[in-house]
Amino acid sequence: MAVITVVLQAFGKYRDGDFNVASGYLYATIIYNISVSLSLYALFLFYFATRELLVPYNPVLKFFMVKSVIFLSFWQGMLLAILEKCGAIPQITSADFSVGEGTVAAGYQNFIICIEMFFAAVALRHAFTYKVYMDKRLDSYGRCAPMKSISSSLKETMNPGDMVQDAIHNFSPAYQQYTQQSTLERGGGPPLSRSHSNLSARGGDNEKTLLLSSDDEF
Repeated sequence: MAVITVVLQAFGKYRDGDFNVASGYLYATIIYNISVSLSLYALFLFYFATRELLVPYNPVLKFFMVKSVIFLSFWQGMLLAILEKCGAIPQITSADFSVGEGTVAAGYQNFIICIEMFFAAVALRHAFTYKVYMDKRLDSYGRCAPMKSISSSLKETMNPGDMVQDAIHNFSPAYQQYTQQSTLERGGGPPLSRSHSNLSARGGDNEKTLLLSSDDEF
């Protein structure tokens, strides 16, 4: 969407706050709203499916802070665009220069975000406290755990390998059989064959082991 926005601006078909049907801003706003709403819905589904596992990590404040910085700033910008369209944000004119309504609205948005980020930084410090890592400074032998370099950590952050691994895992036939077995057991449906049951049990154990080992790494 960012690339499309740049292309539309280059051809004069995009202007912030312009809800005209001939402008790309209207359609970009609709697509962004659909995307944001689906993302929040998926996030709620993820939380309700995993809240028992995530209780020790206090995820609600973490999720709220990270997503509020993204989503609330987006909706805030859209509200300013609507106010601009309604004429509530006038342009600024003087003898030397003139600033349009869209630029004034963008200035309000930037100023408000600067104020909000101060409070967000304070809240993020409590949501992502360093204290949870204090107990993991020592390894199993009581020695100080080695610190990774910044470049190594950055490389891991930008590496999409975990997403590819998850996609392969979720779409693999073995995992699908495991989820089908779990659904049938919860719903009281007919049991699958013994081989499928054994596969399901192994899949469940592997998943739990993988989850626990991942938690220990973090």
